[in-house]
Amino acid sequence: MTSIAVKTRNGVTRARYRPTWADVDLKALEHNYIQVKRLAGKDVQMMAVVKANAYGHGTVEVSQVLEGMGVNYLGVATTDEAVRLRDHGIKTPILILGSVLPEEVKIAKDRDITLTLCSHEILKEIKALAKNEERGTKIKVHIKVDTGMGRIGVWHEDALDFVKEAAAEKSVMLEGIYTHFSSAGRDEFFTDYQMESFERFLTSIEKNWIKIPLRHAANSIATVDYKRAHLNLARPGLIIYGMYPKHTFPKLIKLKPVLSLKTRVVFLKDIPPGRSISYGRTFISQRHTKIATLPIGYADGYHRGLSNKAEVLIRGQYAPVVGKITMDQTMIDVGHIRGVKIGDEVVLIGKQGRHEIHIEKLARLAGTIAYDFICGISNRVPRIYNR
Repeated sequence: MTSIAVKTRNGVTRARYRPTWADVDLKALEHNYIQVKRLAGKDVQMMAVVKANAYGHGTVEVSQVLEGMGVNYLGVATTDEAVRLRDHGIKTPILILGSVLPEEVKIAKDRDITLTLCSHEILKEIKALAKNEERGTKIKVHIKVDTGMGRIGVWHEDALDFVKEAAAEKSVMLEGIYTHFSSAGRDEFFTDYQMESFERFLTSIEKNWIKIPLRHAANSIATVDYKRAHLNLARPGLIIYGMYPKHTFPKLIKLKPVLSLKTRVVFLKDIPPGRSISYGRTFISQRHTKIATLPIGYADGYHRGLSNKAEVLIRGQYAPVVGKITMDQTMIDVGHIRGVKIGDEVVLIGKQGRHEIHIEKLARLAGTIAYDFICGISNRVPRIYNR
């Protein structure tokens, strides 16, 4: 197969042999950041969440753009993700949103990475490290308070003593404190309960003369429609990438999808009535038609749950996915579209002509959420960065 020369955002030209790729629109990323920042207001700082390879968009490339936009903080899930950003020259403060093991504390200190602090084990490790390091060693932390998520964090009823202990430790730079909503888009009552619990806790900190500069609670949903949770730092994730976590949000904020998923037709076959397509014979042709094979499957992140449900765009028209999506290939019915040929571009997510396929709809069809779908687009799908 003839290779295709592709120039990445860093100007490196390389050959790409497999005709399946994701276009990443960095101008759309900039647009979304501006819209989110405007919605949050000038008094609210921004922590853009770039964990999980920036939700499949490319952690380094996305972080470089956001750093250029003046983002205040970047949020990652693991120490490895944070170190990778530092290795690529990212200077913006980085918070590890997950809990870490004690042996990761020194790495965070050495690479100027902020830790989530929510256990005595990590606090003990910070103290021990400070004794063995030069005088004045400080490790930046944000304390995680659990107000109802039931995951990591110190329960809000028990957190005051923990905060006092951390604040008294000279090697701890207590930079921030935060909580996380469990049902921001579904359960208004419980979200209010979580926010009230966090607000009461913040009041108790103030009464004890403990100063913590950054306070945050707002994920993407709360950033858009729960101003009470903005405090002085918002933590948007999905909306930065142009996806809507609630169907009402297009009325509140105008976003542009950052990622498009594309491929090309690699095989065409005329199909008579009564023929089955793919594993399990879940599709039987009812008429003479033409089936196109696409070199993309569930190993690329094109969800198997879309079998016999999704549509793609080819020559500006919709074509249904037929039969089971396989590991590496997907079949579509193009019998109603004139002139389809091998090499034609096919859009699985994004725009072609007057039509558009939204990832939110694909996620619903697959029985999952946009977060899961977009993060599932695998690394064997090359990302092509466009400005």
